[in-house]
Amino acid sequence: MTKSSRGIHDICDRLAETFQRLVPLHPAVPEGKRPTEKELAVTSERALQAFFEAARQERIAHGLGLIARARVAFGLQQRLTKSGYPSPLVKQVLFAMLASAFVGDKK
Repeated sequence: MTKSSRGIHDICDRLAETFQRLVPLHPAVPEGKRPTEKELAVTSERALQAFFEAARQERIAHGLGLIARARVAFGLQQRLTKSGYPSPLVKQVLFAMLASAFVGDKK
């Protein structure tokens, strides 16, 4: 594995861990209180924004070019799907990540 491949692998691992921490597959629900739809929406939006910011920081910190960004997205897709996240959710999240955090130049 080349140095750049190792770097892409590490970025994918960090982003997958961040996503799993922010958007757990089975979130803990406080006993006796189910969150409302509005509370769920707000919590989900905050978690996704934090994830997109982490992805943007990785892009900037490592100066990822277009090909590297695509490789990160593909690697992240594989990791999240393997972790049990549904494919439609993974595709939506990756599309949003690409549009919000991976657009623009290297800066």
